[in-house]
Amino acid sequence: MGKKIKTFISITIVIILTIVFHFAGWLSPVENFLHSLVKPGSELMYSVSISIDDEETELFSDSERLIQAYKDLKTELLKNKTDLAELQLLQDENKELKKQLNFIEVNEYSSVGVNVIGKNTEPTGSTLIVDRGEKDKIKIGDIVITREGVLIGKITSVDNYFSIVRLINDSQSKVAATITNQEKSIGLIEGGYGISVHMNFIPQNEIVEVGDTVVTSGLEEGIPRGLLIGKIEAIEKEAYQPFQKAVINPFVNLEKITLASIIINKNNSN
Repeated sequence: MGKKIKTFISITIVIILTIVFHFAGWLSPVENFLHSLVKPGSELMYSVSISIDDEETELFSDSERLIQAYKDLKTELLKNKTDLAELQLLQDENKELKKQLNFIEVNEYSSVGVNVIGKNTEPTGSTLIVDRGEKDKIKIGDIVITREGVLIGKITSVDNYFSIVRLINDSQSKVAATITNQEKSIGLIEGGYGISVHMNFIPQNEIVEVGDTVVTSGLEEGIPRGLLIGKIEAIEKEAYQPFQKAVINPFVNLEKITLASIIINKNNSN
């Protein structure tokens, strides 16, 4: 028992002296020396390293810096995605403009390029607002195309700085058309409340098939022959009726038009 007490007292004295010497600063050289020995190991234990492609290694001294670096990377990635989306949009618009310009140049039409700045919200109609008007020589009745000669509608109202386009699926839209089948069947393209396009008054005895292409007939004043409209998706034919009709799938999505061209001087030759 006496030895244990002596050992305890000795340890206590050592601890007390160590504390006193520490606060007095007498142990600083020893502490600095020990710290220099331990520091590399401690930094290795509490740091995080990331290797990229086995070429570049980045060392983070603590988790907070790693988290911040992760947040910065996410921000940069989001920006890159935004830039990529904008670039893709510009490329798509550029392709669309090239198609329209090529068609217009080949057919020697005089045209005005327009941007869609608004859309009709009424459930019974389907119209667009474009950013050109009377000051650009646009008139009521001018036809509106997109891509390589795809008819999308007509101008129905003109202001100084904007115009209204009635799309072919509007319930008041009517366009003289022909089918590129053997009989070159003619009929009338009519819209169905902004949700469908039909070709009516097709002679009952003429052969019409799903997949046939429908174009403008040139029989309507102001609209040249051969502008693309769509393809036949379904045929509605009833016995003892003088006419059959077809459901038309337009060549463009009329809900997603952002660029178009207005033909202001039309070539009406057939």
